[in-house]
Amino acid sequence: MNKLRLVTVTGSRTDTLEYMINHYWDIVDELHIVVYDTKNNQYENVKKITDKYKEKIFLYKHEDEQEYNWETVTALYNEIKSKYPDDWWIVSDDDELQVYSKDINEIINECNENGWKIVRGGFIDRIGENGVFAEIENYTKNKNLFSQFPNAGFFRYPMSKACPNKICIVKGDIEITPGQHYAKIDGQTTWRWQGWNHPLIAPVEEYSVQVHHFKWDKT
Repeated sequence: MNKLRLVTVTGSRTDTLEYMINHYWDIVDELHIVVYDTKNNQYENVKKITDKYKEKIFLYKHEDEQEYNWETVTALYNEIKSKYPDDWWIVSDDDELQVYSKDINEIINECNENGWKIVRGGFIDRIGENGVFAEIENYTKNKNLFSQFPNAGFFRYPMSKACPNKICIVKGDIEITPGQHYAKIDGQTTWRWQGWNHPLIAPVEEYSVQVHHFKWDKT
């Protein structure tokens, strides 16, 4: 029986990781967490968190001397997904909490029925009250990350020209590009091939995912 799995790459920061684990815990069958370790105790820090949630969690260690190379991070996402190419995966950075347009199982069933392999979404930037870059509280003190960052908007692109698009739910055999912004199919990124009207992408007007982004904290 096929499973719904999640893959994330973490290590440079862990203050949102436990929030992310709990957000997806009842949604997925397995969480595959890759620790990008530059010998600064990243693996040990992550393991302290994941040891509380041993069931369903698969932990990997990638040792690297270079700080968070996005090409490498993308390769790790694709490597883990390829372990189960016929299964569905949620692709999520550790500071992203996805909200779906309908029940995710319904989305996946409709994708299977229609031959779609990709469900895309877009960033919704979260920030603290009155626009403050808030300090993320320890999960044991406040389990609601949304309440800590009550304001939502779209300022990622106008501030830094960073791409707002995300590949959110995808079959394991589909390659994603750096930043998980697009998919690559037959050597072409999806935005170059009929834009978002690629036949493997679920229609965005009905199946778009909100990617709530908790990057904008005190750090």
